Amino acid sequence: MSKVGIGSVLQAGKQTAWGTSVTPTVKINLTSESIVTTAEKGDEGNLLPKKTRDQADLIAINTEGGIDFILRPEFVDWLFECAFGKKADNVYTLADVNANLPVSTFVISRGDIVKTYPDVTIRSLTLECPAQDYVRGSIDVIGTKELSAGESGAKTIQNINFTLPSYKCTGAVLVYGEGGSEAEELLSSLCVENVTLSLDNGAEEPNPTYCDGLYNGRPIPGLRVVNVDISLPYSDEVEAFRQDYLLNVESPTVALKLTFSTSNPDENVEIFLPNVSIMTADGNVDGQGVIESTISGEALSLDDQEPITATVNHYTPST
Repeated sequence: MSKVGIGSVLQAGKQTAWGTSVTPTVKINLTSESIVTTAEKGDEGNLLPKKTRDQADLIAINTEGGIDFILRPEFVDWLFECAFGKKADNVYTLADVNANLPVSTFVISRGDIVKTYPDVTIRSLTLECPAQDYVRGSIDVIGTKELSAGESGAKTIQNINFTLPSYKCTGAVLVYGEGGSEAEELLSSLCVENVTLSLDNGAEEPNPTYCDGLYNGRPIPGLRVVNVDISLPYSDEVEAFRQDYLLNVESPTVALKLTFSTSNPDENVEIFLPNVSIMTADGNVDGQGVIESTISGEALSLDDQEPITATVNHYTPST
């Protein structure tokens, strides 16, 4: 019987150790996924008489792909901890240099066919925050192996339900100020149409060793890259911003703070970038309508400040 996408489930759980799968603890608000397992098959390359390859021996097994989702409070903490790498209470920052990124176990039900993917590392994270819309995201991941039901380490789908609304940008705010400022000091706001935040962990696959067998070893995080892209109507304010932070000979950085929430403003996320170097800021005419502008920047590591900090605030009902 053919399978359909409706009813598919993706769940995840942060592992305590490499090589040990865990039972999922969160459900991801999935819109699409592309996790695939491929087999690399090689041959000796000998010169024996033949019209095609005379062998295709299994050399390696690779698992990687992407997940698209709509962000919800129930899995945002797992997402930021595993994508950023470091957690202190409800505040998430990038993992230290030479520190491993967290790994997770993914369990996916495609129709009624369930697969388990242990030792999954998030290589990159992108958040799309359009006005009057949901916060949408995607992650690029790399894993090790694919386990079918009944195999050692395979897990089952858990009974995990969503109870809170998704994050939206109907009341989102983007404020800015002098680079190096603290988040609470930022007062000037931009009326933006969309903000895209992207984090690339620079995770590299290590060279294979005898210990790895057919599977990938643990990815090694490298130099992280954090970018922000802002879309908004061109205006006097945008031109002033452009002169101050793009064309200023002193090349000052700008501090940015993005806040979005569910329908309950107390259930919110604050993303703070204290030192962003603006790389582009344009406003070109493309017809008779509103002139659109795009501002792009890269988060820098300056003055011992974290290049990006995500703070997750959950609503706690009063008793």
